[in-house]
Amino acid sequence: MPRNTATVLLLVGLVLATMASVTVPVAASEVSVRSTNKQVCVTLTILSAQYLDADDDGLEDDVVAYFEIQLSGKERYSLELTLSLVLPSGNEYSYTYLVNTRLSLLECTMHFYNHAVEAGDYVFHAHIVSHVGGVADGSVAYEFDPPGGSGDSDPCAALVVAA
Repeated sequence: MPRNTATVLLLVGLVLATMASVTVPVAASEVSVRSTNKQVCVTLTILSAQYLDADDDGLEDDVVAYFEIQLSGKERYSLELTLSLVLPSGNEYSYTYLVNTRLSLLECTMHFYNHAVEAGDYVFHAHIVSHVGGVADGSVAYEFDPPGGSGDSDPCAALVVAA
């Protein structure tokens, strides 16, 4: 093979390898639900999700999802949140939380410890039910691709809510 051709192939290979390692941010996912009496509006926005070593066990096998809940129309809100992580194999881990608040904005962080154990696309899914002014519900999903993890710890989760 001529030397120039080998150089071009090497450069193309480097460019492709660099392109493969670039992380492209995904746009936020959002769902709004309005009560049956049209007085209450609840908007859940998934901002991002990523893998990392959140539990300091030395393995990047944890998933952290960031989302916001905006509330308007009443002074007190009662919500049911079901937060799920769907693995590439189709296995799903779901956690349900009941939230009662007077706040109009909740900044939330969901920790899925020891869940990122497969290579492929993961889906963080949020289903919200508002119990104020009638029952209204909606769902939103956010797909991302962490690298495969390892480890043998049991999966568990924690939701952190801040005002």
